[in-house]
Amino acid sequence: IGPDERKTLHHGQCSTPSQFVGHYNYGNAFYAYQHGLVQMIVLSSYSDTSVGSPQYSWLEEMLKSVDRALTPWVVVNFHCPFYTTFADHVNEKQTMLMKESMEPLFVKYGVNVVFSGHDHAYMRSHPLDHGKVVDEQDGPVYIIMGAGGNREGHSQYLHKHPEEWVAVRDNKQYGYGHLHAYNATHAHFHWVRDGNHKDGHSDHVWITNPHYNDVVVGGDDD
Repeated sequence: IGPDERKTLHHGQCSTPSQFVGHYNYGNAFYAYQHGLVQMIVLSSYSDTSVGSPQYSWLEEMLKSVDRALTPWVVVNFHCPFYTTFADHVNEKQTMLMKESMEPLFVKYGVNVVFSGHDHAYMRSHPLDHGKVVDEQDGPVYIIMGAGGNREGHSQYLHKHPEEWVAVRDNKQYGYGHLHAYNATHAHFHWVRDGNHKDGHSDHVWITNPHYNDVVVGGDDD
């Protein structure tokens, strides 16, 4: 770790570097649980994510084993976003490695929504398949939920105008998100602003689930 990375919170900096690849590949670094109609999968952006790594192999087996009759919705959560409209953490090494190896699994096995943080702001994408806007059956929606509030302030935009794959973005307000899976086919996501400041806005969207009756999405044909 270099001198710049040793700066502490007393200097207005985070004491943990933003960009690194770790080697912590144990079970509590990545895990899954069921909540109602949702299969939640939590991954580690800072563990090994390469093809064949413990985390990659665990993720693929987890996605293969999802019972869509029991949990029709699959939601993945990890820290560093694959897609960002903000300037602070663009093309970081650990994120690019993870995206290269794991995004194909998200598409193949019909992940519905991907939540991340890292950027201190809010963003929701259109459904995406390797950067291309697609229908909901062909790629997940990516949401950055980093607007909970912090001493460093909001992240700045990478470009003045939103990228074509961005549905909504906001770096003025703080807030939190609420995902409600009403049934096997429809879920509602609502980003709730903290307060009623005239800047910023709330966001909500209905998400439909084309994979609710898939036994194994993207599996081998019999």
